[in-house]
Amino acid sequence: MSQRVKAALRGSLLRPVYLWLANRYRALRRLVRYPETARVGVVDYDVYWEGKAQGGLGSLSDWRRRRAQAFTELVSPGDRVLDLGVGDGALLRYLLEHKAIEAYGLDVSPKAVAFCREQGLNVELADLNRPITQYLRQPFDYIILSEIIEHLPDPERLLDDLRAHARKGLIVSIPNTGFYHHRLRLLLGRFPLQWVVTPGEHLRFWTRADFHWWARQLRFRIVREIPYEGTPGLKRVWPGLFAAAFVFWLQDDSQPR
Repeated sequence: MSQRVKAALRGSLLRPVYLWLANRYRALRRLVRYPETARVGVVDYDVYWEGKAQGGLGSLSDWRRRRAQAFTELVSPGDRVLDLGVGDGALLRYLLEHKAIEAYGLDVSPKAVAFCREQGLNVELADLNRPITQYLRQPFDYIILSEIIEHLPDPERLLDDLRAHARKGLIVSIPNTGFYHHRLRLLLGRFPLQWVVTPGEHLRFWTRADFHWWARQLRFRIVREIPYEGTPGLKRVWPGLFAAAFVFWLQDDSQPR
């Protein structure tokens, strides 16, 4: 299909149909193809931000907005909120605008931190693979880990270290490896596709059932679960199969009640 025809369809009354078909086509391609952006073996966070700076930096895509809305449901105005792996700060700014929180962030990329500071956000440089306690000088109401723990070799240690610093709990979001699309990809002989540049982006993987078990093992209680991405309608009826990603509110359950 030519670019001219695509542009005409996007501007016509057939736009919803075109978008639906285009999304279905992309989903089918992902069952058997690999990302055109793939650079296997290349993992450079600063290069990632340099590329993102060419367009979309600091703004929320549709799926990131849905995730931000899920976080917004959980926090309250005036809460002290720390976002670990804050990236371009778009999530933190969304929370500021919609819930008037006290917003703080940490990130490993100097470029991301510099960008956030240019936007007026209170963000500092931190390596989450090092003991997190050296960066936490006072408690927070919530600590957010948005699509970050799957990138870490030892998320268990991180969550255990954070429990004493979050008065109301941790808010964690993860992709669901049990999503039906990933299961179909396995059936066709390929591993679930949760990366953009290299398979090494994700070090850990959870299905919904795995995460519930894992949280209990770490002595956390799941207060609330929000399937924010996936198949409309079905993601709430059968989240383990039809939710592509979750937001979980965790509270420390290690102390006797």
